[in-house]
Amino acid sequence: MSDEISFFKKTFWDLWFQKIFRNIASVKYQWLALLYVPTIWGMFHMKPDGKEPWIGAAAGLAFLGGGFVTLALGRIITRTALKEEAGEADKELNTDK
Repeated sequence: MSDEISFFKKTFWDLWFQKIFRNIASVKYQWLALLYVPTIWGMFHMKPDGKEPWIGAAAGLAFLGGGFVTLALGRIITRTALKEEAGEADKELNTDK
């Protein structure tokens, strides 16, 4: 039954495709795309006068780095703030339950 949803009969590439699709479906990836694509475009496209880009290198890199750090810290804070039901045998956070 599971072969019906498999790309390549459960090989390495099947797992790789599933991971890529899962990452694209995640909200974090969508936020990164929403924030990063316009910033990177602005860093490499020139204003109509042709002398400087829409977004300077320092400002663009600061924004990209700040966005990544914000999302990474948000994930760390969320993982440490969530609590599971008392009485669980294992103490690790399992978000698949």
